[in-house]
Amino acid sequence: MEEVHAHDLQLKAYLRGSFPAIRDVDDVAQESYLRVWKAWAPQSIRSAKGFLFQIARHVATDVLRRDRASPVRGVTDLAALSVFDGRPDAAAWACSQEEIATLADAID
Repeated sequence: MEEVHAHDLQLKAYLRGSFPAIRDVDDVAQESYLRVWKAWAPQSIRSAKGFLFQIARHVATDVLRRDRASPVRGVTDLAALSVFDGRPDAAAWACSQEEIATLADAID
């Protein structure tokens, strides 16, 4: 744990520099730590830092590949979205219903 987490700042700087399109470097780092931990149990690792960076590169590549394949784009500011709803609001709808009722009464 100490061997791997000692490289946290350096790992995140590497990921930001090598993979600038990745939005959440912290998630990639956490996934990398998890994979190192899982791999460490069955076998010994000669260089924790080298192994960590190799795993992080694979995780970052997977994230970029998944983002490229997905047509969904993240939105950070919902207020900036231009959403048009053609339906009238509740007040306009109630007013139009009242006008229709008045018109129907006049026709009768």
